[in-house]
Amino acid sequence: MRKLVLDTETSGLNPEKDRIIELACVEMVNESPTGEKYHRYYNPGNIIISNEAEQIHGLNNKFLEKFPTFENSAQEFLDFIEDSQLIIHNASFDLAMINHSLERIGKEMINPKRAICTLEMSKKAFPGSKNNLNALCRRFNISLENREKHGALTDCYLLQDVYIELLGGKQERLNLSQNQLLITENFKTPSSSKPILVKLSDEDKRLHEDILKKINRPIWG
Repeated sequence: MRKLVLDTETSGLNPEKDRIIELACVEMVNESPTGEKYHRYYNPGNIIISNEAEQIHGLNNKFLEKFPTFENSAQEFLDFIEDSQLIIHNASFDLAMINHSLERIGKEMINPKRAICTLEMSKKAFPGSKNNLNALCRRFNISLENREKHGALTDCYLLQDVYIELLGGKQERLNLSQNQLLITENFKTPSSSKPILVKLSDEDKRLHEDILKKINRPIWG
């Protein structure tokens, strides 16, 4: 099943007034990363990005002026996500920003039921604890070395690792399939098989003794 880890950066926190200025997705299939990604910057139009917001994500109006608005290129984003399930930290906020943008241009909005909210997952797993992305990365020993600012693509890769850990950890991918387990459980040694006896020559025994003499402080000594 195809899933997309999604994150946005915005000019502010008001979905009605503010605009999406960065959006990224990274693809997973059957809970495994594929390496496929989607990453775009967007011009916020006449919305001025505050200094406080710039300190968080490092984006400003001058840098973004050469890019299209999200509204003008929304179809490209919709074509990429198709009908995939979306994995989002604090999904209600990101979807509100996306859906207000889609509504402004008459596009069908994304059904919130398509989203898996990792914030809600972490609240259930660790009630009473800090559950922002930084805190979860520290909890799961996921490196934050590359997270100087809140970049959408960087945060997608971090959230991808967090999501895998919330599912039970990377070892889940190593589990045998049910069919493999059945094959293992049902395997029986053929009744006609007989033990094979290996007879050592005197030369084999001598070489073995020579090797044992060369081992310092053997555990059987």
